[in-house]
Amino acid sequence: MAALNCDEKRPICSNCISSQRHCEFLQPVSSGQSSRSVRSETAAGSPAVASPAVTSSPAQEPSNNPDDAPVNMLHVELAHNISSEFMSGFTCPHNFSSIPFQDILRYGLNAPYLMNEVLSLSALHLSIVRPAQRDFYRHHSTQLQNYALSSFNNSSSQIIHENYVSIFLFAGILGLHMLCETLVYRENDFENFLDRFVQYIVLHRGVRTVIDGGRWMPSVDASLGPLCQALLDRIKGLGHDENTTKTYQQAIQALQSAITATENQITGANGLYVLIAWPILVPRGYIDLVAQRKGEALVILAHFGALVDRHKHSWVFCDGGKYLVDSISQYLGPQWTEWLHWPRQSLMVANAVH
Repeated sequence: MAALNCDEKRPICSNCISSQRHCEFLQPVSSGQSSRSVRSETAAGSPAVASPAVTSSPAQEPSNNPDDAPVNMLHVELAHNISSEFMSGFTCPHNFSSIPFQDILRYGLNAPYLMNEVLSLSALHLSIVRPAQRDFYRHHSTQLQNYALSSFNNSSSQIIHENYVSIFLFAGILGLHMLCETLVYRENDFENFLDRFVQYIVLHRGVRTVIDGGRWMPSVDASLGPLCQALLDRIKGLGHDENTTKTYQQAIQALQSAITATENQITGANGLYVLIAWPILVPRGYIDLVAQRKGEALVILAHFGALVDRHKHSWVFCDGGKYLVDSISQYLGPQWTEWLHWPRQSLMVANAVH
């Protein structure tokens, strides 16, 4: 297989992270700052976002000693947001859903990548719930995520008992962040949206692979319910080759896992992480089929969108699920209407599926 060159995309090259190598394009933020901005340090000791509204005179240059740095009030605001309104509808990913906010901060103090990503997600949340300040908070969210990815990329890749929880939390929160960014801050062009969605899946899977060498991937051997079985039977009837059919079958099995988990916990933040896990469960071959705009792959994605729509009142997804279903229906055209019956109906009625 030919080597993938760095595609020089920020915040981190998708080719580099998917191939599990250091991205030379991702560099730490330069220590040089404009005289019109003051850079402080986070409590974790990682570079903080430059605030353009703060000025410094030559006689009052900021100290290089983190102990002498002024308080970054933006970061205080972001931390307060996490500990109050934000956390009331948010829990930690997967097996760490019971970890209180105080412990997240404790892990973050020893893991700058986690601390910066948590603050980045908080800024993303504020950019959505405070539309008048959207650009301001989204800008800082992006910068904090850049710091988080740079710190993670430069940290030791060895997973040990002392850092496993921090790294696992980082991966889960980063996945939530990327999915939210893709669904909520989307472009009107569906082709561009699909490209971004594919990139999100590749990045999220890449971080997971770097963390756990692929061993994290859970089983998707669940038996299929009537809905997913009917979808698989339709695909088998198209006469694809064995490898393609198997790829679709694995993607549908992952869809069934998400449906089953969603039915068992139809509301609440835990349901969000069930949906975040789905792109990790699907085989890489399915992602390639989505990138190629294959109709069957998009139909499966529309079913995923219908599950996302069940959380449309969450700031994480907003109307992203409806956008997926409607856009795929329009993109595929009337010949795929029967295939898309359940996703379209689900936008109007809260169906029980099995």
